[in-house]
Amino acid sequence: MIYITYHGRRTKVIARKKRLTVTDIIGNEVEQWQQGEIITIEAGTGVGKSYFIKNTLYEKAKREGTKILFLLNRTRLSEQFQREIEQDNKGDTIDIFLYQTIESALRKKSRVFSSKYQYIVSDEFHYFLTESKFNFNTEDSFNMILADTNKTKIFMSATADSSIEYFKHKGIQYRSYNVPHDYSHIKELIFYRNDKVLEKFLHAIPKNQKVICFTKSATRAADLHLLFKDSLFVCAEKTVSGVGKKIDKEKISHMLANEMFEEKFLFTTSTLDNGINLKDRQIKYVIADIEDVDTLIQCLGRKRIIDGRDKVTIIIKDMSNKMMNKKMVQCERTIVPAKYLLETGSAEYIKKYRRSNNPLIYDKAAKNVVGYEKVVNEIRYFKECYDQNLYNNLLNKEEGYINYMKDKLGQVNHSVLDDTVNKATISDYLDCIVGKRLYKDDQAELIKRIDLRDGRGRLQKDCDQLNMYFLKNDLPYSLNNNDRTNKDRRRKLEDGQINPNYNKRCWILAKYQAFDV
Repeated sequence: MIYITYHGRRTKVIARKKRLTVTDIIGNEVEQWQQGEIITIEAGTGVGKSYFIKNTLYEKAKREGTKILFLLNRTRLSEQFQREIEQDNKGDTIDIFLYQTIESALRKKSRVFSSKYQYIVSDEFHYFLTESKFNFNTEDSFNMILADTNKTKIFMSATADSSIEYFKHKGIQYRSYNVPHDYSHIKELIFYRNDKVLEKFLHAIPKNQKVICFTKSATRAADLHLLFKDSLFVCAEKTVSGVGKKIDKEKISHMLANEMFEEKFLFTTSTLDNGINLKDRQIKYVIADIEDVDTLIQCLGRKRIIDGRDKVTIIIKDMSNKMMNKKMVQCERTIVPAKYLLETGSAEYIKKYRRSNNPLIYDKAAKNVVGYEKVVNEIRYFKECYDQNLYNNLLNKEEGYINYMKDKLGQVNHSVLDDTVNKATISDYLDCIVGKRLYKDDQAELIKRIDLRDGRGRLQKDCDQLNMYFLKNDLPYSLNNNDRTNKDRRRKLEDGQINPNYNKRCWILAKYQAFDV
């Protein structure tokens, strides 16, 4: 804390402690880097990763008469960085390309790297793993970068945990630099479970405060944009749902150029997950419904902190055990066949899985013979195994996901939005399940939502106790728990499939209409 005297009055000034930067950590050691060496830089947002490249490494390359190839993963980010390079007159030494451009050239068997490049900078290198799930070519660009042993390769990211694990898995030797993350700007960490709860919360935010809301679905972002009129919608221009056609390109360009948006709300997908800076004190909330942890943390970093008084509330959608179990099953479905291929070879794999499609496996021209062989995409295979192991670890712990994210963001305390808005939103949830058969997992979810406890704090799970809760709180609902009538007697479902819940006991929630007498 600093005090100054102004016109005889002592005034308190909040001074933000100077953060360590990448340049501070590396210092003159950059001069010791050897040709062909691999460098990793793990550092959060706003600590000068790009500054180091544009200044320290730029000066070194210029002295040597060599050039820097700077690789990025987002078109909007590359456009922003290109403008900065041109403004600083450093285009003589730094060339900017997208990873996707490199991968396209590789597919066409074009020459990619010129000998003039001595330094290859892979910015946001978590890209290779996180995007391998929907871009099969990340393995190609990664392997090509590593294969050029004459060039010095710098890999940078704020979220490098899984990527560093992959380096270790592959036995890749590297020189490592790490700038500690600083999350002192987080005013409060909140989790939410119900989308309707979040919407009610957003409606209550004061006029002079702004919100960035990241969603995993472009359709969800578009729906929120329609619901909240004073908002800007951002997603990739090409989407399966077609909602990308609805974006306002002019407003988005204005936002990128000015590093702020005029509207109260910004609803966006992870297309803005890294590199884009938004500097505005009015941004008080950053919300994320993003499942991949690395991508989520990248999204949170889009709000750049101005000084020690600039605080932000982080709101994250909780990942339930049911969702993590589902994710584990999805991982297992792709991992098992790929593992079988790795262990037994193409011939045995084809015998067993010849009619199966697996996103981890592709055809590659066979060596020395005519035809193709089955090959596993190693990067995506590792990512699937990494995620499966993460979900498994979190499932074995109480509030596993919440505590994991608290640790990632350096937070001791948290709150759950649903707890504070629960009474106002419980009817929305109940309306969604009226008339549905509620089996064991659904009953557990209902019990969890109601969160009815006795005097000793024990969670109440009995159907009659829940009905008493509805009655006392004037909620027009009632659970039917009759053993005779509440067994699912359907042997087949409407689509003709065998009913997996045949003869299982269930609850059915009814809603009654009150009439004036």
